[in-house]
Amino acid sequence: MTCLRIRALLKVCLTAGAFLSAAAAHAEDWRKSLEDKGITLGLSEQAEIWTNFAGGVRRGVRFNGLLTGSVELDLAKLANIPNTRFYASMFQIHGRQPSLDMVGTLQPVSNIEATGATRLYAAWFETLLFNERLSLRIGQQGANEEFMTSKYSGFFLNSSFGYPALAALNLPSGGANYPLSTPMARANLKVTDNISLVGAVFNGDPAGRGDGDPQRRNRTGTSFRVRDNPLYFLELWIDRNQGLADTGLPGTLKLGVWHHTGIFTGQRFDAQGGLLAVTGGTPHIHHGNTAFYALFDQMIWKRPGTSDQGLGIYALIMRAPSDRNLSDLYAEWGASIKGPFESRPDDQFGLGFSFLKTGKGLRAFYNDGFVAGMGQIPIKPYELSVELSYRYVYSDMLTVQPSLQYTVNPGAGLPLPATYNQQRNLRDAWTFGLRTTLTF
Repeated sequence: MTCLRIRALLKVCLTAGAFLSAAAAHAEDWRKSLEDKGITLGLSEQAEIWTNFAGGVRRGVRFNGLLTGSVELDLAKLANIPNTRFYASMFQIHGRQPSLDMVGTLQPVSNIEATGATRLYAAWFETLLFNERLSLRIGQQGANEEFMTSKYSGFFLNSSFGYPALAALNLPSGGANYPLSTPMARANLKVTDNISLVGAVFNGDPAGRGDGDPQRRNRTGTSFRVRDNPLYFLELWIDRNQGLADTGLPGTLKLGVWHHTGIFTGQRFDAQGGLLAVTGGTPHIHHGNTAFYALFDQMIWKRPGTSDQGLGIYALIMRAPSDRNLSDLYAEWGASIKGPFESRPDDQFGLGFSFLKTGKGLRAFYNDGFVAGMGQIPIKPYELSVELSYRYVYSDMLTVQPSLQYTVNPGAGLPLPATYNQQRNLRDAWTFGLRTTLTF
Protein backbone atom coordinates (compact mmCIF):
# COMPACT_ATOMS: atom_id res chain seq x y z
CA MET A 1 0.00 0.00 0.00
CA THR A 2 2.80 2.40 0.87
CA CYS A 3 4.55 1.72 -2.47
CA LEU A 4 1.31 2.44 -4.30
CA ARG A 5 0.91 5.77 -2.50
CA ILE A 6 4.50 6.73 -3.29
CA ARG A 7 3.99 5.86 -6.96
CA ALA A 8 0.78 7.86 -7.03
CA LEU A 9 2.49 10.84 -5.44
CA LEU A 10 5.38 10.64 -7.91
CA LYS A 11 2.92 10.47 -10.77
CA VAL A 12 1.13 13.57 -9.50
CA CYS A 13 4.45 15.44 -9.11
CA LEU A 14 5.60 14.46 -12.59
CA THR A 15 2.26 15.47 -14.09
CA ALA A 16 2.35 18.81 -12.26
CA GLY A 17 5.96 19.39 -13.37
CA ALA A 18 5.09 18.64 -16.97
CA PHE A 19 2.12 21.01 -16.76
CA LEU A 20 4.20 23.83 -15.26
CA SER A 21 6.95 23.34 -17.85
CA ALA A 22 4.41 23.49 -20.67
CA ALA A 23 2.78 26.57 -19.13
CA ALA A 24 6.18 28.28 -18.76
CA ALA A 25 7.07 27.49 -22.37
CA HIS A 26 3.70 28.82 -23.54
CA ALA A 27 4.13 31.98 -21.44
CA GLU A 28 7.62 32.48 -22.87
CA ASP A 29 6.27 32.21 -26.43
CA TRP A 30 3.53 34.69 -25.58
CA ARG A 31 6.03 37.10 -24.02
CA LYS A 32 8.34 36.85 -27.05
CA SER A 33 5.40 37.63 -29.31
CA LEU A 34 4.63 40.76 -27.27
CA GLU A 35 8.27 41.87 -27.30
CA ASP A 36 8.32 41.60 -31.08
CA LYS A 37 5.42 44.04 -31.07
CA GLY A 38 7.22 46.42 -28.67
CA ILE A 39 5.70 45.39 -25.32
CA THR A 40 7.97 44.03 -22.58
CA LEU A 41 6.43 42.78 -19.36
CA GLY A 42 8.25 42.08 -16.10
CA LEU A 43 7.20 40.34 -12.90
CA SER A 44 9.35 39.34 -9.94
CA GLU A 45 8.90 38.37 -6.32
CA GLN A 46 11.61 38.97 -3.72
CA ALA A 47 10.97 37.09 -0.47
CA GLU A 48 13.18 37.47 2.60
CA ILE A 49 13.61 35.99 6.04
CA TRP A 50 15.71 37.87 8.61
CA THR A 51 16.91 36.97 12.07
CA ASN A 52 18.63 39.28 14.52
CA PHE A 53 20.54 36.90 16.77
CA ALA A 54 22.59 39.34 18.86
CA GLY A 55 22.32 42.97 19.95
CA GLY A 56 19.98 45.56 18.48
CA VAL A 57 16.48 46.07 19.83
CA ARG A 58 15.49 42.44 20.23
CA ARG A 59 16.17 38.98 18.92
CA GLY A 60 13.65 37.49 16.55
CA VAL A 61 12.68 36.47 13.03
CA ARG A 62 10.85 38.56 10.46
CA PHE A 63 9.51 37.86 6.96
CA ASN A 64 9.11 40.49 4.27
CA GLY A 65 8.78 40.68 0.52
CA LEU A 66 8.35 42.77 -2.60
CA LEU A 67 6.33 41.93 -5.70
CA THR A 68 7.30 44.09 -8.68
CA GLY A 69 5.41 44.37 -11.93
CA SER A 70 6.59 46.45 -14.88
CA VAL A 71 5.76 47.26 -18.47
CA GLU A 72 7.97 48.86 -21.11
CA LEU A 73 6.57 50.11 -24.42
CA ASP A 74 8.77 50.63 -27.47
CA LEU A 75 6.96 53.56 -29.05
CA ALA A 76 8.97 53.25 -32.25
CA LYS A 77 7.22 49.92 -32.90
CA LEU A 78 3.87 50.81 -31.37
CA ALA A 79 3.38 54.40 -32.50
CA ASN A 80 6.16 55.09 -35.01
CA ILE A 81 7.86 57.53 -32.62
CA PRO A 82 11.60 56.83 -33.09
CA ASN A 83 14.00 56.33 -30.15
CA THR A 84 11.22 56.74 -27.59
CA ARG A 85 9.93 54.43 -24.88
CA PHE A 86 7.54 54.44 -21.93
CA TYR A 87 8.19 52.56 -18.69
CA ALA A 88 6.05 51.99 -15.60
CA SER A 89 6.38 49.82 -12.50
CA MET A 90 4.31 49.00 -9.44
CA PHE A 91 5.20 47.53 -6.05
CA GLN A 92 3.29 45.32 -3.66
CA ILE A 93 5.21 45.51 -0.37
CA HIS A 94 4.37 42.95 2.30
CA GLY A 95 5.63 41.55 5.58
CA ARG A 96 7.28 43.26 8.55
CA GLN A 97 10.34 45.49 8.60
CA PRO A 98 13.32 43.70 10.20
CA SER A 99 15.33 46.86 10.92
CA LEU A 100 12.43 48.70 12.53
CA ASP A 101 11.28 45.70 14.56
CA MET A 102 14.56 44.07 15.59
CA VAL A 103 17.77 45.98 14.81
CA GLY A 104 17.07 49.69 15.39
CA THR A 105 19.62 50.72 12.76
CA LEU A 106 19.58 53.97 10.80
CA GLN A 107 20.71 52.00 7.74
CA PRO A 108 18.05 49.33 7.11
CA VAL A 109 19.45 45.84 6.64
CA SER A 110 17.11 45.25 3.68
CA ASN A 111 16.73 47.54 0.68
CA ILE A 112 13.16 46.32 0.09
CA GLU A 113 11.74 46.65 3.61
CA ALA A 114 9.08 49.33 3.82
CA THR A 115 5.56 50.00 5.07
CA GLY A 116 3.16 47.51 3.51
CA ALA A 117 1.36 48.97 0.50
CA THR A 118 0.53 48.60 -3.18
CA ARG A 119 1.93 51.61 -4.97
CA LEU A 120 2.92 53.05 -8.30
CA TYR A 121 6.65 53.70 -8.43
CA ALA A 122 7.94 54.64 -11.87
CA ALA A 123 6.06 56.08 -14.85
CA TRP A 124 8.15 57.95 -17.42
CA PHE A 125 8.83 58.65 -21.08
CA GLU A 126 12.36 58.67 -22.49
CA THR A 127 13.62 59.79 -25.89
CA LEU A 128 17.07 59.78 -27.50
CA LEU A 129 18.25 62.70 -29.63
CA PHE A 130 21.31 63.79 -31.62
CA ASN A 131 22.42 60.34 -32.71
CA GLU A 132 21.53 59.01 -29.22
CA ARG A 133 24.04 61.27 -27.46
CA LEU A 134 21.30 63.04 -25.49
CA SER A 135 18.72 61.17 -23.42
CA LEU A 136 15.73 63.05 -22.03
CA ARG A 137 13.38 61.50 -19.46
CA ILE A 138 10.25 62.96 -17.86
CA GLY A 139 7.70 61.44 -15.52
CA GLN A 140 8.04 59.87 -12.07
CA GLN A 141 10.86 57.81 -10.56
CA GLY A 142 13.29 57.68 -7.63
CA ALA A 143 16.68 59.36 -7.62
CA ASN A 144 18.29 56.05 -6.65
CA GLU A 145 17.49 54.66 -10.11
CA GLU A 146 20.28 56.66 -11.76
CA PHE A 147 22.15 58.80 -9.22
CA MET A 148 24.72 57.89 -6.56
CA THR A 149 24.86 54.34 -7.96
CA SER A 150 27.86 51.99 -8.00
CA LYS A 151 28.33 49.02 -10.33
CA TYR A 152 29.98 46.92 -7.63
CA SER A 153 27.83 47.68 -4.58
CA GLY A 154 24.37 47.35 -6.09
CA PHE A 155 23.93 43.67 -5.34
CA PHE A 156 24.25 44.10 -1.54
CA LEU A 157 21.03 43.94 0.50
CA ASN A 158 21.68 46.76 3.00
CA SER A 159 19.77 49.83 1.83
CA SER A 160 22.71 52.23 2.15
CA PHE A 161 24.55 50.53 -0.70
CA GLY A 162 21.73 51.50 -3.06
CA TYR A 163 20.91 54.96 -1.66
CA PRO A 164 23.28 56.65 0.82
CA ALA A 165 21.78 56.96 4.29
CA LEU A 166 22.91 60.58 4.54
CA ALA A 167 20.43 61.56 1.82
CA ALA A 168 17.67 59.35 3.26
CA LEU A 169 18.02 60.95 6.73
CA ASN A 170 18.46 64.57 5.68
CA LEU A 171 15.97 65.07 2.83
CA PRO A 172 12.23 65.63 3.43
CA SER A 173 10.37 62.28 3.65
CA GLY A 174 13.65 60.55 2.83
CA GLY A 175 13.88 62.12 -0.61
CA ALA A 176 12.94 60.52 -3.92
CA ASN A 177 13.98 57.05 -2.87
CA TYR A 178 12.37 53.60 -2.65
CA PRO A 179 9.57 53.13 -1.90
CA LEU A 180 8.65 56.77 -2.60
CA SER A 181 9.20 58.44 -5.96
CA THR A 182 8.30 61.89 -7.29
CA PRO A 183 7.74 63.66 -10.59
CA MET A 184 11.03 64.50 -12.26
CA ALA A 185 12.85 65.51 -15.43
CA ARG A 186 16.32 64.22 -16.34
CA ALA A 187 18.88 64.86 -19.08
CA ASN A 188 21.91 62.66 -19.83
CA LEU A 189 24.39 64.16 -22.30
CA LYS A 190 27.24 62.05 -23.64
CA VAL A 191 29.84 64.82 -24.10
CA THR A 192 32.48 62.42 -25.41
CA ASP A 193 32.76 58.65 -25.62
CA ASN A 194 34.16 58.67 -22.06
CA ILE A 195 32.48 61.68 -20.41
CA SER A 196 28.80 62.16 -19.59
CA LEU A 197 26.94 64.93 -17.79
CA VAL A 198 23.70 63.93 -16.04
CA GLY A 199 21.31 66.36 -14.40
CA ALA A 200 17.80 66.10 -12.98
CA VAL A 201 15.18 67.98 -11.02
CA PHE A 202 12.81 66.16 -8.65
CA ASN A 203 9.92 67.38 -6.58
CA GLY A 204 11.62 67.85 -3.22
CA ASP A 205 9.16 66.03 -0.95
CA PRO A 206 7.48 62.81 -2.14
CA ALA A 207 4.98 62.72 0.75
CA GLY A 208 4.47 66.32 1.87
CA ARG A 209 4.47 67.70 5.38
CA GLY A 210 2.78 65.85 8.17
CA ASP A 211 3.27 63.65 11.20
CA GLY A 212 4.10 59.98 11.27
CA ASP A 213 5.28 57.67 8.53
CA PRO A 214 5.67 59.57 5.21
CA GLN A 215 4.99 56.33 3.33
CA ARG A 216 1.46 56.40 4.74
CA ARG A 217 0.97 59.97 3.52
CA ASN A 218 1.61 58.81 -0.04
CA ARG A 219 0.43 55.22 0.27
CA THR A 220 -0.43 54.61 -3.39
CA GLY A 221 2.40 56.53 -5.06
CA THR A 222 -0.10 58.64 -6.98
CA SER A 223 0.20 61.96 -5.16
CA PHE A 224 2.19 63.36 -8.12
CA ARG A 225 3.38 66.30 -6.02
CA VAL A 226 4.94 69.10 -8.11
CA ARG A 227 4.68 72.23 -5.92
CA ASP A 228 7.23 71.44 -3.21
CA ASN A 229 10.69 72.98 -3.24
CA PRO A 230 12.73 71.18 -5.91
CA LEU A 231 15.64 68.83 -5.42
CA TYR A 232 18.42 69.06 -8.02
CA PHE A 233 21.04 66.47 -8.96
CA LEU A 234 24.11 66.92 -11.15
CA GLU A 235 26.71 64.23 -11.86
CA LEU A 236 29.81 64.10 -14.07
CA TRP A 237 30.71 60.58 -15.22
CA ILE A 238 34.24 59.85 -16.38
CA ASP A 239 34.67 56.36 -17.84
CA ARG A 240 37.84 54.41 -18.58
CA ASN A 241 38.22 51.34 -20.79
CA GLN A 242 34.48 50.85 -21.29
CA GLY A 243 34.59 50.20 -25.04
CA LEU A 244 34.60 46.76 -26.63
CA ALA A 245 38.01 47.43 -28.18
CA ASP A 246 39.61 48.66 -24.94
CA THR A 247 42.12 46.24 -23.41
CA GLY A 248 42.53 47.89 -19.99
CA LEU A 249 40.43 47.24 -16.90
CA PRO A 250 37.22 49.32 -16.82
CA GLY A 251 36.58 52.00 -14.24
CA THR A 252 34.28 54.96 -13.59
CA LEU A 253 34.60 58.16 -11.54
CA LYS A 254 31.42 60.05 -10.67
CA LEU A 255 31.50 63.55 -9.19
CA GLY A 256 28.13 64.79 -7.99
CA VAL A 257 26.12 67.28 -6.00
CA TRP A 258 22.52 67.47 -4.86
CA HIS A 259 20.81 70.67 -3.72
CA HIS A 260 17.42 71.07 -2.08
CA THR A 261 15.96 74.60 -2.12
CA GLY A 262 13.64 74.13 0.88
CA ILE A 263 13.81 75.20 4.52
CA PHE A 264 15.76 73.14 7.06
CA THR A 265 15.82 73.56 10.82
CA GLY A 266 19.01 74.13 12.78
CA GLN A 267 20.30 71.28 14.92
CA ARG A 268 21.81 73.23 17.83
CA PHE A 269 20.71 76.87 18.00
CA ASP A 270 17.32 78.56 18.25
CA ALA A 271 16.14 81.60 16.29
CA GLN A 272 17.72 83.95 18.87
CA GLY A 273 21.05 82.14 18.91
CA GLY A 274 20.44 80.30 22.18
CA LEU A 275 21.06 76.61 22.78
CA LEU A 276 18.00 74.61 21.72
CA ALA A 277 18.55 71.92 24.31
CA VAL A 278 18.34 74.55 27.05
CA THR A 279 15.77 77.04 25.76
CA GLY A 280 13.46 74.65 23.91
CA GLY A 281 12.74 77.54 21.54
CA THR A 282 12.09 77.69 17.82
CA PRO A 283 15.05 76.29 15.84
CA HIS A 284 17.12 78.54 13.64
CA ILE A 285 16.01 78.34 10.01
CA HIS A 286 18.40 77.52 7.15
CA HIS A 287 17.49 78.05 3.51
CA GLY A 288 18.66 75.28 1.22
CA ASN A 289 20.71 72.14 1.75
CA THR A 290 23.59 70.83 -0.35
CA ALA A 291 25.72 67.71 -0.38
CA PHE A 292 28.79 66.96 -2.49
CA TYR A 293 29.95 63.44 -3.25
CA ALA A 294 32.40 61.37 -5.26
CA LEU A 295 32.08 57.73 -6.31
CA PHE A 296 34.80 55.47 -7.71
CA ASP A 297 34.33 52.05 -9.38
CA GLN A 298 37.32 50.07 -10.64
CA MET A 299 37.81 46.49 -11.83
CA ILE A 300 41.21 45.31 -10.59
CA TRP A 301 41.19 41.76 -11.99
CA LYS A 302 39.35 40.16 -14.91
CA ARG A 303 39.16 36.45 -15.57
CA PRO A 304 40.90 35.76 -18.89
CA GLY A 305 38.55 35.10 -21.76
CA THR A 306 35.55 36.80 -20.13
CA SER A 307 34.00 40.23 -20.53
CA ASP A 308 32.59 40.96 -17.07
CA GLN A 309 33.83 38.30 -14.65
CA GLY A 310 36.33 39.58 -12.14
CA LEU A 311 37.02 41.55 -8.98
CA GLY A 312 35.96 45.16 -8.60
CA ILE A 313 36.41 47.71 -5.83
CA TYR A 314 34.38 50.82 -5.09
CA ALA A 315 34.22 53.79 -2.73
CA LEU A 316 31.79 56.65 -2.15
CA ILE A 317 32.08 59.68 0.11
CA MET A 318 29.40 62.33 0.70
CA ARG A 319 29.58 65.54 2.73
CA ALA A 320 26.81 67.88 3.91
CA PRO A 321 26.58 70.86 6.33
CA SER A 322 26.45 69.89 10.01
CA ASP A 323 24.30 72.81 11.17
CA ARG A 324 21.06 71.57 9.54
CA ASN A 325 21.46 67.82 9.05
CA LEU A 326 21.17 64.67 11.15
CA SER A 327 24.25 63.36 9.33
CA ASP A 328 27.07 65.41 7.85
CA LEU A 329 29.34 62.66 6.48
CA TYR A 330 28.74 59.31 4.80
CA ALA A 331 31.22 56.87 3.27
CA GLU A 332 31.02 53.38 1.85
CA TRP A 333 33.62 51.09 0.36
CA GLY A 334 34.14 47.45 -0.47
CA ALA A 335 34.74 44.85 -3.14
CA SER A 336 32.71 42.32 -5.08
CA ILE A 337 33.57 39.59 -7.54
CA LYS A 338 31.39 38.27 -10.34
CA GLY A 339 32.04 34.65 -11.19
CA PRO A 340 33.93 33.73 -8.01
CA PHE A 341 34.27 30.21 -9.45
CA GLU A 342 34.72 29.33 -13.11
CA SER A 343 31.79 26.93 -12.81
CA ARG A 344 29.59 29.75 -11.43
CA PRO A 345 30.02 32.62 -13.95
CA ASP A 346 26.92 34.56 -12.88
CA ASP A 347 27.27 34.29 -9.10
CA GLN A 348 28.47 37.29 -7.12
CA PHE A 349 30.27 37.59 -3.79
CA GLY A 350 31.19 40.73 -1.89
CA LEU A 351 32.12 42.54 1.29
CA GLY A 352 30.92 46.08 1.90
CA PHE A 353 31.21 48.75 4.62
CA SER A 354 28.93 51.76 5.12
CA PHE A 355 29.82 54.50 7.62
CA LEU A 356 27.21 57.04 8.71
CA LYS A 357 28.45 59.90 10.90
CA THR A 358 26.01 61.81 13.06
CA GLY A 359 26.13 65.57 12.52
CA LYS A 360 28.37 67.74 14.65
CA GLY A 361 25.45 70.07 15.44
CA LEU A 362 23.20 67.17 16.45
CA ARG A 363 25.81 65.71 18.81
CA ALA A 364 26.35 69.16 20.31
CA PHE A 365 22.59 69.47 20.94
CA TYR A 366 22.55 66.28 23.05
CA ASN A 367 25.77 67.25 24.83
CA ASP A 368 24.33 70.70 25.66
CA GLY A 369 21.26 69.11 27.20
CA PHE A 370 23.35 66.60 29.16
CA VAL A 371 25.65 69.29 30.58
CA ALA A 372 22.68 71.51 31.49
CA GLY A 373 20.91 68.61 33.24
CA MET A 374 17.97 68.69 30.83
CA GLY A 375 17.70 64.91 30.60
CA GLN A 376 19.50 64.57 27.28
CA ILE A 377 21.90 61.65 26.82
CA PRO A 378 24.93 62.09 24.52
CA ILE A 379 24.64 60.17 21.26
CA LYS A 380 27.23 58.10 19.39
CA PRO A 381 29.40 59.74 16.71
CA TYR A 382 28.62 57.15 14.03
CA GLU A 383 26.89 53.98 12.91
CA LEU A 384 28.85 51.40 10.90
CA SER A 385 27.33 48.55 8.90
CA VAL A 386 29.32 45.65 7.45
CA GLU A 387 27.81 43.18 4.98
CA LEU A 388 29.09 39.89 3.61
CA SER A 389 26.88 38.49 0.88
CA TYR A 390 26.77 35.84 -1.86
CA ARG A 391 24.24 35.72 -4.70
CA TYR A 392 23.71 32.23 -6.07
CA VAL A 393 22.15 32.21 -9.55
CA TYR A 394 20.27 28.94 -9.86
CA SER A 395 18.66 29.84 -13.18
CA ASP A 396 17.33 32.79 -15.14
CA MET A 397 14.22 32.58 -12.95
CA LEU A 398 15.66 31.95 -9.48
CA THR A 399 18.44 33.47 -7.38
CA VAL A 400 19.19 32.88 -3.70
CA GLN A 401 21.20 35.38 -1.65
CA PRO A 402 22.31 34.99 1.98
CA SER A 403 23.53 38.13 3.78
CA LEU A 404 25.39 38.44 7.08
CA GLN A 405 25.47 41.96 8.55
CA TYR A 406 27.19 43.43 11.58
CA THR A 407 26.10 46.85 12.85
CA VAL A 408 28.24 48.93 15.20
CA ASN A 409 26.30 51.48 17.31
CA PRO A 410 22.82 50.68 15.93
CA GLY A 411 20.83 53.91 15.77
CA ALA A 412 23.89 55.86 17.00
CA GLY A 413 22.18 56.29 20.38
CA LEU A 414 19.35 58.42 18.97
CA PRO A 415 15.96 58.11 20.74
CA LEU A 416 13.98 55.03 19.74
CA PRO A 417 10.28 55.19 18.87
CA ALA A 418 8.00 55.33 21.89
CA THR A 419 6.84 51.75 21.25
CA TYR A 420 10.22 50.45 22.32
CA ASN A 421 10.88 49.81 25.99
CA GLN A 422 14.63 49.38 25.59
CA GLN A 423 17.68 51.47 26.33
CA ARG A 424 18.84 53.78 23.55
CA ASN A 425 22.43 52.59 23.73
CA LEU A 426 21.86 49.38 21.81
CA ARG A 427 24.49 46.68 21.67
CA ASP A 428 26.19 45.96 18.36
CA ALA A 429 23.90 43.77 16.25
CA TRP A 430 24.43 40.60 14.22
CA THR A 431 21.77 40.02 11.58
CA PHE A 432 21.38 37.26 9.01
CA GLY A 433 19.03 37.37 6.03
CA LEU A 434 18.15 35.17 3.08
CA ARG A 435 16.54 36.54 -0.08
CA THR A 436 15.05 34.47 -2.87
CA THR A 437 14.16 36.20 -6.13
CA LEU A 438 11.76 34.66 -8.61
CA THR A 439 11.63 36.34 -12.01
CA PHE A 440 8.72 35.33 -14.22
